[in-house]
Amino acid sequence: MHQKKILFEIIPEGPLEKFFSLTEGMTSLEDANVLYELAKSVIDGCIVEVGAYRGQSTVALGRGSIDGHRVPVFTIEPHEIFTGIYGGEFGPSDRGSFYKAMLDSGCYHVVRLLNASSELISCNWDKEISLLWIDGDHTHEGVNRDFDCWHPFLKKNAIVAFDDSTDPAIGPYHLVQRLAAFGEYKLLNTTLKINVLQRL
Repeated sequence: MHQKKILFEIIPEGPLEKFFSLTEGMTSLEDANVLYELAKSVIDGCIVEVGAYRGQSTVALGRGSIDGHRVPVFTIEPHEIFTGIYGGEFGPSDRGSFYKAMLDSGCYHVVRLLNASSELISCNWDKEISLLWIDGDHTHEGVNRDFDCWHPFLKKNAIVAFDDSTDPAIGPYHLVQRLAAFGEYKLLNTTLKINVLQRL
């Protein structure tokens, strides 16, 4: 009689800098540390990331979750051909780098890649979100669409962070200003590129 062996993989340990250095992307280590600390503090629900490129921000969120309470990190990233508002070119080849980053960092233990856009996934969503990180389409229409897709699932006191949201020339900045002005969200922190808000 053959007995089935159950293998328990050991999650690699180390500071964020160790894993961050293995990744590619446009996230600074300073901003990665902000995401890491936010993810580490999430104790229930889940984390949703919109826009991942090659997985640099995902590693920050994933390692934060691993070092915290190991809540699932759902990454929404189509990896389809797309030209960003700053002229960056994105596409399917980035998916390979993303997978490699998840393997090298051990983040595959908590990260679930959903290879489609927000509106295709959120229509069947049923999980409460404690942390929402938005770094997708930076146009006014794009960032509003992503936020509107996930807003209904945010828990009370959930954290919402936006990348490239300190540049008045693009959509995320204006959405952050609107959310803070309406009183449903409180601005907690601002870095060179990121605004962090909390739902009240």
